[in-house]
Amino acid sequence: MYDTEQEQIEAIKRWWATYGNGVIGGILVALIAYFGWLYYSNSVDAKQEAASGLYITLMELVDDPQSDAGERLALAQTLKSDYADTTYAVYAALQAAKSRVEQGDLPAAEVELTWAVENSDALLLPVAQVRLARVQFARDNNAAALATLDGIASEGYDLVINELRGDIHSAEGDAAAAREAYRLAYEQAQQQGVESPYLKMKLDDLAATTDDA
Repeated sequence: MYDTEQEQIEAIKRWWATYGNGVIGGILVALIAYFGWLYYSNSVDAKQEAASGLYITLMELVDDPQSDAGERLALAQTLKSDYADTTYAVYAALQAAKSRVEQGDLPAAEVELTWAVENSDALLLPVAQVRLARVQFARDNNAAALATLDGIASEGYDLVINELRGDIHSAEGDAAAAREAYRLAYEQAQQQGVESPYLKMKLDDLAATTDDA
């Protein structure tokens, strides 16, 4: 306790002389951290909003049969180059790959899908991987396609993966491996309540071929 107001003032002066700079420094650090986070958060939100707007424009062009393919691809490239860390850029790459396939340019489609695989989050990664494997198979690069399928970790794609793996093995003339892959795919389809007559036909045709042999 202090007897006089002057003693209180002197005590406060001594406290500030000892601790004042540290307190002010701590407050400044906290303020800098807060406003830095606020600036970063606002920047991220603005970037996401801009990417969203560009992607909406891209999809409007996709839906317009009169739109120019070059314009669509250019917009997809803008999303990939300027907004690579957003999900919209991956969607744009998938759309660009689809456009390349429709044009018959499979090498360019593989480039787009490879980019999508390298930049996807966990949700989109298996989608990009399956599409990449399909393009690799279409390009007769069966080893790469199988390796891509082997790298898919999501169990939700087992049906698609095994059917495509069966197609690849069948194309290679490996009837036993193809039949096993089709069998697994068909069992998974039944477990999921999915009607897949075409898959059943491939399995039955291969079984008949194997039995004849």
